[in-house]
Amino acid sequence: MKHTEEYINELLAKYITGEVMSDSEKNDIQEWIATHADEYNRLVKLISPKKAPEFGTAKAWAKIEEHIDKSATKKPAMSISKNRNMKRSVGMSVFYAAASVLVILVISISFFMSSRENNKEQLFANNTAEKMMIYLPDSSSVILYPDANVSYRTGGMNSAREVTLNGKAFFSVRKMHGRAFKVQSDNLMVEVLGTSFLIDATKAESSSVYVKTGIVSVESENSKVIIKANQKAELDNNTLKTGKIENPYEVFEEKPKVLSFANAEITEVVEKIEQATGVRIEVSKELRKNKITSRIETADTEAIIVELAFLCNCKYETIEAGKHYRLY
Repeated sequence: MKHTEEYINELLAKYITGEVMSDSEKNDIQEWIATHADEYNRLVKLISPKKAPEFGTAKAWAKIEEHIDKSATKKPAMSISKNRNMKRSVGMSVFYAAASVLVILVISISFFMSSRENNKEQLFANNTAEKMMIYLPDSSSVILYPDANVSYRTGGMNSAREVTLNGKAFFSVRKMHGRAFKVQSDNLMVEVLGTSFLIDATKAESSSVYVKTGIVSVESENSKVIIKANQKAELDNNTLKTGKIENPYEVFEEKPKVLSFANAEITEVVEKIEQATGVRIEVSKELRKNKITSRIETADTEAIIVELAFLCNCKYETIEAGKHYRLY
């Protein structure tokens, strides 16, 4: 169903300021945000500057009046015509009108900024059988898996963003000038500044975190670890164990990529392949100056190593099928 612009604007105001919304209103605004992400992000960026402005109506008018006084001191020539004086009068009226609009705009932005960054908790739930994309008030995106839900809250523009998760969700966190983003599940606390990662807390005793980009801190009752892109942390007997993500496309449910290389050193090539697929490829010392030009399909790990061996005119050995190879 296509909604009117007035209706969407009303929902955006409620959503950003944390007002209570009905389930149908939440669904409507989340559907609109999902299909108008760029517009939504521009709006969030507009009302989330690097530093909260110190705003006062009196100060704003003082600035405007100062500008008007400076303009008025520039006396016109004696030969100025009546028409030009009339134009000047009209021009000043327009300037005052524009100044009024400016003050109202700044007041409105300040109101939105102070209203949206408060302690009100906002809840998001996916009660469907499909994954659902939602956007948090800070414009971070979350893919909620079926039966998952999150709550979002913050103490203000200089406070950490705090999320509570039940179930499984993939987070793409927006960096906000040093403000931490914390996710609490039953047995884990995850903290980042800006990155993307997957948390599977559907079973509390075996919760896990998978990092796609950036660096993540993961803490359980008994341990704390730092993991980066293509690494994972899994809870086992209440202790976190780390390792490499061996099948990132399956974990993040993405289609395999095609990697393109033009006269790239083979060491760079195998590094990119490992980042994309989790497959480790060792290169013997005598081959490290080889250059590769090719488009490599990452869906078939066995085909990757065969192609690389062909391109560098060398042999390969399988250390662990689908996971670890060596070129020599």
